[in-house]
Amino acid sequence: MKFDRIQWSRAFFKTYYEKRSFGHWLVNFNRIWVIHIAVYWFYTSYNSPKIYNGALSTPMRWSATALGGAVATAIMIAATIAEFSYIPTTWNNTSHLTRRLLFLLVTLALTAGPTFYIAIAESRTRNQTVPLILGIVQFFVSVVATLIFAVMPSGRMFGDRVSGKSRKYLASQTFTASYPSMTTKQRLSSVFLWFLVFGCKFTESYWFLTLSFRESIDAMVGMRVHTCNDRYFGDALCANQVAFTLTIMYIMDLVLFFLDTFLWWIIWNVVFSITRSFYLGLSIWTPWREIYTRLPKRIYSKLLATSDLETKYKPKVCVLQQTCALTVNFLVV
Repeated sequence: MKFDRIQWSRAFFKTYYEKRSFGHWLVNFNRIWVIHIAVYWFYTSYNSPKIYNGALSTPMRWSATALGGAVATAIMIAATIAEFSYIPTTWNNTSHLTRRLLFLLVTLALTAGPTFYIAIAESRTRNQTVPLILGIVQFFVSVVATLIFAVMPSGRMFGDRVSGKSRKYLASQTFTASYPSMTTKQRLSSVFLWFLVFGCKFTESYWFLTLSFRESIDAMVGMRVHTCNDRYFGDALCANQVAFTLTIMYIMDLVLFFLDTFLWWIIWNVVFSITRSFYLGLSIWTPWREIYTRLPKRIYSKLLATSDLETKYKPKVCVLQQTCALTVNFLVV
């Protein structure tokens, strides 16, 4: 009887805007980009020393490789900025994003700042002791930052507020953030599966994608085409044809770096699926046709043939009715 006195704006608050845009590629899949692009930078920059003259400078080679951490941090910063557009701009919603953004800016300074110092120090002095130490420290800080960004979800960097005891997030705990918990065995199986997928992927990608690409990079860096001319562009394009080709090769190598993950996911997923089938006592040699033809009778015997069913229908008719009802409910929702 007192619903008209409820101050709805104070009883509930909106936490997310339901809209679809390409920004979700950053917000929802930021760890995918970090795992692939940052690691690809680590591999490729280490094997491309002629681009930044790292063959003659050990500190610069460490530092250029360590910029992979800055790449990972930049991806996280872009994802955080994109996430601001999906939530209402209130302090309750944006406080954790603001803290995360400040933390990421500090991390970016730690993973990218030493490179400028090393480049300036090498041009002014021949003493490489301090730049070498700084480059090694920068590299290990970048590796740790990349691992954290790749493993830890963005929302849990400063603690999981939703899983706390505050009643402020009770609605989220009940609806939007109500995830089924995994047992210890299930979690270990999941961790082991992804460890095998990325372990094999990173090993194979380094030896067959990046290391085999190194000689091509050494041969093509600095190469220019002479005595060429175009009617409209002159020699501006054809003289730099090698640089364009090398850029396309880098991009194609990155695409293959992504596809390797899918390859190893299929391989280890098949292995785990077969192993689990034998563990559960199921036969993997059962024809699919037989499984589908028996499906209506199994649904009827396992789910529908109960004592509460007043009218006894034939299995196929009963299953057909239930399937249509579920389809209609799904479309209505």
